[in-house]
Amino acid sequence: MNIIVCNIGSSSFKFQLLDMRSEREVARGYTERVGSDKATITYWRSGQQVLSASQPVASHREAVQHALKFLVDPSSQLLGSLREIDGVGFKAVQAGEKNGSVLLTPDVLEAMEYYRDLAPAHNPPYLVAIRMFKELLPETPLVGVFEPGFHVNIPDYARVYGTPYEWIEKYGVVKYGYHGASHRYVTAETVRVLGLPADNHKVITCHLGGSSSICAFQDGVSIDTSMGFSPQSGLIQGNRVGDMDPFVLPYIMKKKGITLDEALAECSKKGGLAGLSGISADMRDIKEAIAKGDRRALLARNRFIYDIKRYIGEFLVLMGGVDAITFTGGIGQRDASLRMEVLCSLAFLGVTVDAEKNERNEQIVTTEGSRVKGLVLETNEEIVVARETKKVIEAMPR
Repeated sequence: MNIIVCNIGSSSFKFQLLDMRSEREVARGYTERVGSDKATITYWRSGQQVLSASQPVASHREAVQHALKFLVDPSSQLLGSLREIDGVGFKAVQAGEKNGSVLLTPDVLEAMEYYRDLAPAHNPPYLVAIRMFKELLPETPLVGVFEPGFHVNIPDYARVYGTPYEWIEKYGVVKYGYHGASHRYVTAETVRVLGLPADNHKVITCHLGGSSSICAFQDGVSIDTSMGFSPQSGLIQGNRVGDMDPFVLPYIMKKKGITLDEALAECSKKGGLAGLSGISADMRDIKEAIAKGDRRALLARNRFIYDIKRYIGEFLVLMGGVDAITFTGGIGQRDASLRMEVLCSLAFLGVTVDAEKNERNEQIVTTEGSRVKGLVLETNEEIVVARETKKVIEAMPR
């Protein structure tokens, strides 16, 4: 079974073609700066780069057409025709009550339209791409693997806010959670690497990068996560404020004389690590500034680490302990000093870090005698989307 996995951003298009008989990556590619005269297109075949070009790409439609042409080009030796594509999976973001791994039927697309204000950078370009794939591949199943679908087992009492019940019942104001594919993959890998029982484990996963979240997995199920109604919540992000008292908004609107939209734009584009540090959303730049004595950069990093510890502590209590804490994402995999600070704060649980292994970013960074294991794993969201897409297609009536 040949599955294409699509990951679409506001100005990017990424894809992988996988042979699901062996879960082998056949080809992959990405187009960045979609809508620009200087878009960059890079393609790989069997792990080898075969194209790197800069050219105008006016729209996501054009980016998708270029990728499909590459896949069926005789010189690529990948597909004889588009009919050899058995399904297309989309790492989609938000469809409210339709969240899950589902066929992209008209009612699902309608739900994506309804919730586009909740994911304004993602739902609109996904809708464009999905409709285009429907046009180009009318007989091919299209599957949405929605990020919140991996958090559907969070208990009702943990999912709701203390809002008027009408907000919950009529408008879908609940905790959804995000980064589901990453958390699921990393949890499964943690269980595999440590040989934990599939039906008896407690794992906390830390997806740390430009966008960050933490998740508590118990016995293969997400029971809580740091992101809530929108990806703006939880830990402070690269540019987003994270958890904040909602009454800050009307206060700052009056003080600055700005609109709600302007206040929200500042929260999502001028906040987080970039806002606190005044330097960058990139942790590498922040660490360089700290080394030069920049106090705001140190404040931003300390707040980020504080948020990580805060959510880990909360999830430890909810699960009644933990077998492993796993780090992934650009910061999670490469920032050894951050991992050291977080893990050493759990010494009271019997956590002991192997400093040399941690510095080398090895797979297991705690000592053999550590009662709780600390791991560093690279995530693979695409294979999770491909597996979910395959399941949905195989369950379709013949």
